Amino acid sequence: MIGCTRVRLLAGLAVSVCSIGAYGAELTIYQIQSTTTNGDASIYHTQIHNVTGGVVTHIWPRVGDSNERVYLQDPAHATWGAIVVKDSHLGEFSNSVNVGDWVSFDNIYIEEFRGTTFLQYNKSLAPSVTFTIESTGNPVPPPTTLTAADLPVPVDHTASEPYESMVVTLQNAIVGTKDLGKNGDNYELLQANDTSWGTDYMNVDAGAPYDPRIVTGRMLVSITGVVEQYTNSPWDYYQLNTRGAADIVAGDLIPAVSEWGMAVLGLLTVIGGSLVLRRSQS
Repeated sequence: MIGCTRVRLLAGLAVSVCSIGAYGAELTIYQIQSTTTNGDASIYHTQIHNVTGGVVTHIWPRVGDSNERVYLQDPAHATWGAIVVKDSHLGEFSNSVNVGDWVSFDNIYIEEFRGTTFLQYNKSLAPSVTFTIESTGNPVPPPTTLTAADLPVPVDHTASEPYESMVVTLQNAIVGTKDLGKNGDNYELLQANDTSWGTDYMNVDAGAPYDPRIVTGRMLVSITGVVEQYTNSPWDYYQLNTRGAADIVAGDLIPAVSEWGMAVLGLLTVIGGSLVLRRSQS
């Protein structure tokens, strides 16, 4: 394999000097995520590479856990453009960076775990791993607007995998059934005939497991977060994971939903942000 080391020159320029060694060539996030064996798992699983990285969009400290997570996104790519870093060294990496930093890595381990592609900041797997803060104060890439059909339940890997770990938003969705998923912290996001799942467990303002505005029948003008995949039999789903209170723009509670139950949701259609109750065609 080819090992590459980033060498800094004057005026902020940098080049990569490569040599034959134990490590792989320099990769972008896009290359890691989009080059798959089956449309899902990265072909670089278990390999060590230099990674050009991206902008920090979210930091989840996981207090008391040794796997703090940092989400990175490369704004140059509308799909396959984000990845999550798992810090196994009690914050050595995650406590050193801030949202808006552009971060790159030398000699970092790439892992597929339960459906998600990770960069593992783990010196037992990659003893010479290092990171570099290339710049600070970068804008977080604006969320990509999706529909529930892009993150559907039941799962559709072809539709959803390109958005894994990216910041996305859904507009004009209704909160449906709650207490779903592996940990019972998922809730439905309903748009016409399509269903996605949301979760607030990384939401620093929610107080867990849900933001207090997440109530069955609530109209959400918009809901934003990072896309997370979880695959571990019998579970297989993608979820929109909110990061804080600002990620949820709540609208009204729909009386028909709260009073008559979830059966009436099949009669609700979102038209330009308004809800229209239409007659059943049956």
